[in-house]
Amino acid sequence: MATDNRAWYMGTSDGLFLVERSAAGAASAQALGLEHKGGFRAPVVVDCADPRRVYAGTTRAGLFCSEDAGATWREINSGILYKDIWALTQHPTTGVLYVGTSPAGVFRSDDRGETWTACESLWQLPSTRQWHGPIPPYVSRLKDLTVSDADPDFVIGAIEEGWVVCSRDGGVTWQQINNGVPHDSHSVRFVPGAPHTLVLTSNDGMFRSTDSGATWVASNDGLQQRRYTPAPLVTRKSRPGVLFTSATAVGPGEWRRPEGGDAAFCRSTDGGQSWTTLTTGLPHPLAAIPRAIAVDPSNSAGYIAGLTDGTLWATDDDGASFQPLLDGHTAIMSLTPRPVFV
Repeated sequence: MATDNRAWYMGTSDGLFLVERSAAGAASAQALGLEHKGGFRAPVVVDCADPRRVYAGTTRAGLFCSEDAGATWREINSGILYKDIWALTQHPTTGVLYVGTSPAGVFRSDDRGETWTACESLWQLPSTRQWHGPIPPYVSRLKDLTVSDADPDFVIGAIEEGWVVCSRDGGVTWQQINNGVPHDSHSVRFVPGAPHTLVLTSNDGMFRSTDSGATWVASNDGLQQRRYTPAPLVTRKSRPGVLFTSATAVGPGEWRRPEGGDAAFCRSTDGGQSWTTLTTGLPHPLAAIPRAIAVDPSNSAGYIAGLTDGTLWATDDDGASFQPLLDGHTAIMSLTPRPVFV
């Protein structure tokens, strides 16, 4: 059942906002600063122990921290070598933070972001010679990172473009996973309710592993012709096996055509084995690209999504239908639910 508590941190290509949605469905956005710091590719992270402490990564100025839910910010880049932030995650129990950057690198913090240590062994993998970005100057990106809830030392990341990397010891040592996964990897998540199952998105659809990432198989049933996946996978602990994301019919090189990406949302209810394509209520074709997706914490069947044309959309029924919420922003790149403050 939905409640009145609906708020999200929304990162755009030029600033961070707080979006609030009323019980009647109307939405508004308030600027939270950090303008002209680059985009917000990585969804902000709300600290697992303090809901007013928020971490935000920018693509030009590195990491920032707020201790008052976004009212004020301070830089927290001590030890971070690269200030182009693409991934940011925190273990929900230990509080350890990991950041992924471009050039592809991982940095770890054990003191809530005050200092960072480079996971240097990642750069010693022989396969780094084959990491590169998709556009000039072809700099690789550690595009997504996730940590196992069950094992705080198990970290796995997707590199654009450089397959998948994982660490079993909290980032001390790393393994390159390049067998069965595409070179151009985008987002990776553990499936709720199945601690050894992972789903990976890429430039060529979905891939699934049931042995903690050791082996992978393509898993595109139901995606129809859409195989490029531009948004992170979204999951909920309360809904085992459910994943939600978006997909486009073509890659970025063709998004400038009149029909754009011909995008759609997609949902799996069986841990990524099959997918349902969702377009009801959306423009046809959907030219703008859904880059950002987040759950609606007040509604177990609710999600919101931000597009590259600056519009924000919502579904309250698991993607059976969509409604526009906001427009007039620059490209929306990330979304994170804001907790309710008691």
